[in-house]
Amino acid sequence: MMNLSFLVSFLLQPQFQSSIKLLVFGAVVQAGGKFYTWLVHRIKFKYYITAQFDQGNPAYEWIVLFLTEEKIWNRSRSFRVVARSSRREWGVKARPDTDNGGSAEYVPIYDEEQLFRWRGYWVEISRTTHPHQRHGGGGSNIHMVIYTTDMSVLSSLVEEAKLRYLKVSSPHVMVHTMGDNNSPYGHGAAWTQVKRKARRPLESIILQEGLLDSLVHDAQEFLSKEEWYLQAGIPHRRGYLLHGPPGTGKTSTIYALAGELGLEIYSLSLGSGTIDDAILQTAASSIPSKAIFLIEDIDCAFRAREDGDPAYPVPNSAFPYPPPPQIFTKKSPVTLSGLLNVIDGIGSEEGKLFFATTNYIDHLDAALLRPGRIDRKIEYKLATRKQAEALFLRFFPQYSNKALVASGDEKVFDDRNLPAIFSEAIPEHEFTTAELQGYLLLYKEDAEEAANGIPEWVKQERSERLEKKKREEAAKNLRAERFKGSGINGANTPASNLF
Repeated sequence: MMNLSFLVSFLLQPQFQSSIKLLVFGAVVQAGGKFYTWLVHRIKFKYYITAQFDQGNPAYEWIVLFLTEEKIWNRSRSFRVVARSSRREWGVKARPDTDNGGSAEYVPIYDEEQLFRWRGYWVEISRTTHPHQRHGGGGSNIHMVIYTTDMSVLSSLVEEAKLRYLKVSSPHVMVHTMGDNNSPYGHGAAWTQVKRKARRPLESIILQEGLLDSLVHDAQEFLSKEEWYLQAGIPHRRGYLLHGPPGTGKTSTIYALAGELGLEIYSLSLGSGTIDDAILQTAASSIPSKAIFLIEDIDCAFRAREDGDPAYPVPNSAFPYPPPPQIFTKKSPVTLSGLLNVIDGIGSEEGKLFFATTNYIDHLDAALLRPGRIDRKIEYKLATRKQAEALFLRFFPQYSNKALVASGDEKVFDDRNLPAIFSEAIPEHEFTTAELQGYLLLYKEDAEEAANGIPEWVKQERSERLEKKKREEAAKNLRAERFKGSGINGANTPASNLF
């Protein structure tokens, strides 16, 4: 009985009751915290969806343009100021009364979260940066939160962003290139640099008759036959190799074709030294369908396997010092098997036009040239007289045969056939169209002087070429003498690599 009364008196003590209250309060707070966490998790799960856009992927460009046009970044107080150039920067207007923004672009840093409404839905966006990211989808990401459970809202926003992007980009050819050593995102950041170039009319490309029309028709047919390829069980891809001397219009053809078909170009150089098989695969897989994948001077990366590796000179009595590093051409980290896998292997993507250019088709491995990888090989030759005449008329369209030309305040017929005078002085297959264009640029306002001066120019060019050939022969003989007895075929080593 005494123990029971003692227990009752102990329980009725204020100190014990205070402890009980604290214990109960702590349990309630803990339970409340767990309930809040559960509730927030359920709300997140049920009432919003998220999306991430990685720089280097085309969708990132769509969203950045969308946010810029919606003036989401206008409240930013931190800007990166860059001189205006062909490189595309999604800047904001410095003054509302200017369309071009002056000589500089003001690009928001995008370091603050933003909340806005779109079509009645709340949307929250934020951006994170990952410096020196090597293999990822670029240097930064945009995170988007849409407070709805309707997936179609996200789809509608992305599709509208793409349509806006296509509308803004339509007057230009957009050229995407890989990040380089100077990129703020490190080596190999995929497609982080975008330049806009004016569309070039097809008629401005002076090629052999019918070649350009054939190429355009072939590409148009490929792009329109996706369903046919699918039903036939044939991979929907098309490869073109443009080969021939430099300055004959290979790259210009690709730019003009992209403008005609409304395609974007994704261009990379295998000889950059920063691209290996893994980066090449990542970059190629992020190119959208209905785009041009371009590799210029593909022969610079690796030569045909039967050519073997060039012999390296070794120190000897005739040449006692180790050769400098620049003597040898640096090999690309990209392997032939890695490139073939991107073109038509398991890692290849479909729905794209693949273009490669080379000045020396004989330097390419036969495995690269087989059908299915390269479907059309198009040879570019040195200029013919007909091309020379067409080029002259592009500069001076008023001087077509017996055309009306201005003469003071009057217009009279000119019986002189200046295009013919110009073209007849051009030897067949001796000069490139680029060389002829360079000459005509000197007389772009004087057609008569251009036509009359071309024989002297041809004579001078031939003389300079002869002198150059003599210098190369002398350098070749000197190398052969220098490496005599070393077991090295120095005569086959380019002079530019030795001196």
